[in-house]
Amino acid sequence: MQAPPGPPRRRAGARTKSKRKRSSGIGTVLLVIGIGLMVLCGAALAVILVAPPTEAIRNELVAQVKASTGRDLSIKGDAGLTFFPALGFTMGDVSLSAPPAMGGAPFVRMKRLTVQVKLLPLLSQKVAIDSFILDEPVIDLRVDKQGQKSWDFAAHQAGPKRTQLAQADGRGGTVNDAGSSWPGAGSGASEGGFDVAALEQLELGDVWIINGTVGYTDEGSGTNERVDAINATLGLKSIASPFTLEGDLRYKGEQVAFNSNLRSLKSILGQRPADLDATVQSPHLTGTFKGRVDVSQDLRLDGDVTAQSDSVRGLATWLGAELPKAKGFGPFSLKGRLRADGPVYDLSNIKLGLDGATGDGKVTVKTDGVRPNVSGELRLSELDLNKYMPAGDAAQDAGTAADGQDEPSSIEDLINRPGPRVRGYTKRSGWSQDPIDFSALGTVDANLKLGLGRLLYEKIKVGRTRMDVVLTDRALTAKLNEMELYSGTGRGVVTVNTRSATPVMGANFNLQGVSAQPLLNDAAEIDWLAGKGQLLLALKSSGLHERQIINRLNGSASFAFQDGAITGFNVAKWVRAIQQGNLADFGGSPTEKTDFSELSASFKIVKGVAVNDDLQIQSPLLRATGEGKVVLPRQRVDYTVKPKIVASLSGQGGNRALSGIEVPVRVHGPFDNLSYTPDLQGIFKDPNKAADTVRELGRKFGGEKTGKFLDNLLGGNKEDGEGVDAKKLLDGFLGGR
Repeated sequence: MQAPPGPPRRRAGARTKSKRKRSSGIGTVLLVIGIGLMVLCGAALAVILVAPPTEAIRNELVAQVKASTGRDLSIKGDAGLTFFPALGFTMGDVSLSAPPAMGGAPFVRMKRLTVQVKLLPLLSQKVAIDSFILDEPVIDLRVDKQGQKSWDFAAHQAGPKRTQLAQADGRGGTVNDAGSSWPGAGSGASEGGFDVAALEQLELGDVWIINGTVGYTDEGSGTNERVDAINATLGLKSIASPFTLEGDLRYKGEQVAFNSNLRSLKSILGQRPADLDATVQSPHLTGTFKGRVDVSQDLRLDGDVTAQSDSVRGLATWLGAELPKAKGFGPFSLKGRLRADGPVYDLSNIKLGLDGATGDGKVTVKTDGVRPNVSGELRLSELDLNKYMPAGDAAQDAGTAADGQDEPSSIEDLINRPGPRVRGYTKRSGWSQDPIDFSALGTVDANLKLGLGRLLYEKIKVGRTRMDVVLTDRALTAKLNEMELYSGTGRGVVTVNTRSATPVMGANFNLQGVSAQPLLNDAAEIDWLAGKGQLLLALKSSGLHERQIINRLNGSASFAFQDGAITGFNVAKWVRAIQQGNLADFGGSPTEKTDFSELSASFKIVKGVAVNDDLQIQSPLLRATGEGKVVLPRQRVDYTVKPKIVASLSGQGGNRALSGIEVPVRVHGPFDNLSYTPDLQGIFKDPNKAADTVRELGRKFGGEKTGKFLDNLLGGNKEDGEGVDAKKLLDGFLGGR
């Protein structure tokens, strides 16, 4: 008989063993997974360290640039990884081609390009750019003879047709889809367009430019410009984000700092305007712009601008322009609204300051001609031509002191400097022989309407003035439509033509109600004529300096003044002295004058010599005529005035034929030291006048006293070595009458 089966042996132990085996399997799997992950990470790190995917990155960048711009990106140098300060890679000898149809030098080339990227996308051969570093980039901004621009990324050749960047349509996409967005790749973009949305995922981060260079060449006009030592930081998180640019550069040897903020690069790429704030600062100029910019065709600007300079002369010298040596061209400031469209710049709402003067108005500048063309309307508080048109070394010395140039560098320079100058004239020669600098007339063409609060030229002062200025190919015409001067008004035209080797100039003026003495004193240092009236001038000359211009002066001049005086001598006193036989008082002094009711004369001017034969002076009890000449080249006068006391109290409009004692007076000598001598010998050339004079003297004095008087009178006039026997002369006239 068998015993009943007992419980299975070690069942519990079997369950325990089974549980232990299950636990050991999960741990092994986890361990294997952990080890596998470590192996994968190690493998990935090894790939990065030992065999980085630089070729993939290189190919990705080349493809993206080609798809986005149609340009060829060339990377000829070595490529490698960088780990500090961020993960990235570098490429040596990088260049970006010019437009395919343009050819020539690359648009950009650089010594090295460093790109810092994000790690995770890189493991799957995707590129997410964090920042760029451009080492010694050289950018070639070039306009060919057909007008094509090397920087025009919005237009390039795609087959036979011209394609342009089109406005983004809002579709998504990654940078790796850019190639599929190209026309003909099934992107859905219209033919000839480019989908800007494909670039929206491109993140550049910050871009650093180290020691860069930018050159500009216009093959049509022959213009060449260059800036170097560019060190800048560009911020661009995406094309839809603000684009910032800050840094400095060197232009024509001077350091220039700049700072700008472009609100949307996407708008620019989409051929639309964008907001721009920009500031430029250099030792010679500080400028700002705040407005809109559009580069879809020619450069277009619309915004507020400011500019300020401590010295226009220094600014011009820095920019390569030479201004006339004068004491002007100093501090300058400008505010206004700028609208630019290619070569046309409109500046309105102008507020400007120059050398202490202020102004407002509007101007248009066109830069597509041989010279800039300036047109518009300006109102200036003052225009002092003495600051800008030097007439001698005095002005030149002032200009030299202003810009710090041409200082003597040795004792020989100081010794050989020209002698002293007085009032702009060379002391030794009277009129200056220093060449007048007309070069400013060749810098621009102009058509301006000017309103001036005051106009100054040499010592001439003109009040409120309205004038039209036309300057074409170095020929200037200034038409003064209205001007206030010396208590009167006037109008006139001034022309200066420098197209020939010897400049030609002319002036025509009609002045009414002007005060003669201050006008003539300021214009020609003639201070002996006072009165108010009309002055007509029609003058023409040519020359390179003052002496030449005066020697070649031709034309005419006339004046008619009322209620004035001839200062420096008293004609009535002379006549009374003659009547009384007293010659001691015969002479002139600055305190004496001859009053008149009317004074008129006309002059013909030939080669600087002004000749007159119709002088008329009228006043109560006095009439005078005159004739003679003014020799401007020698600054001398030789003139005879023939005054006559008459029995009439009428002045202006009186009878010029009234009889009386006529006693000629010769006015002669240099401008600044005139002499006055009686000229009775001139009377005796006319027997009738001589007889009248002798009769009057005979009635007045009678007999021997009259003879002695005439002896004294005629004997006092021996300048020409002639003498007159007064007694015989008197006896002859009295006996024969």
